[in-house]
Amino acid sequence: MVIRELKNGRCYVSTQEDHAELSAQFAAHWGNERFSQLRPYDTMIFATTFHDSGYREFEGNPPINTAKGRPYAHREEIPAFEATELAAYARNVEWVRSHDPYAGLLVSMHRTGLWHNRYNVFTEPSMRLRERSAEVQRVKKELEAQQEQLKKELSAEHPGFTGELEYNYRALQIFDLLSLYFCCDGHTADDEFKDYKITPVRVSYDSDETVELRLMPDGANAVRFDPYPFDISPIKICVRARMMNLESGKNETAGLEAYQKAPRQLLTFEMCR
Repeated sequence: MVIRELKNGRCYVSTQEDHAELSAQFAAHWGNERFSQLRPYDTMIFATTFHDSGYREFEGNPPINTAKGRPYAHREEIPAFEATELAAYARNVEWVRSHDPYAGLLVSMHRTGLWHNRYNVFTEPSMRLRERSAEVQRVKKELEAQQEQLKKELSAEHPGFTGELEYNYRALQIFDLLSLYFCCDGHTADDEFKDYKITPVRVSYDSDETVELRLMPDGANAVRFDPYPFDISPIKICVRARMMNLESGKNETAGLEAYQKAPRQLLTFEMCR
């Protein structure tokens, strides 16, 4: 779950698919006179929309952090849950690949990249590095072997595929980071954002030029980008979330019931030049 705790003792709880759907809104609008529009466009939107859908297998009835009376957040360790997560990731990669092999490759690379600091494509932000279990390392090697085979097959069909794939992997990571910024990471107060940057960000498929993408607060629930990478300005974006009370001491059953009954809200933000 993607969770933002508020100062009033409540929190916003979004599923990974809610978060991914917000990511897809960035993908849909990416590109203008300076930044390349995504290609293949449909594949990139599909991959971004479903890049974290493995979680759907357990987010209907998620594990509860009883110390807080809410589901576990995505960076919290869930006890004895690794096998469930790994199986869900693998099934999602296979499902996406069955619909669009290129999209499946990107989703697989996203998953293994998260176990490897996003393959070090950014100097900022950096990920929290931690030791991975032997089973995670085994699954990572297995997925990466599948990726290499799929890269060979797709590159035979698409001239310039390798460079395009590199750009698209980076782009998917940007959309993921932007969604996390708006959902949870970018807030200094309940309706105020903080300065943030992603670097280096490639500008074009056909150029090695990179920029530092800076995000700056621009009033309540609004963010200004420099340089601006989207097709229109301003853009309204939104993400679905459940509003829950933070209550310690709830058992698993009571916490799950509170999650299921929590009112849903649509959180809306604005992006501009």
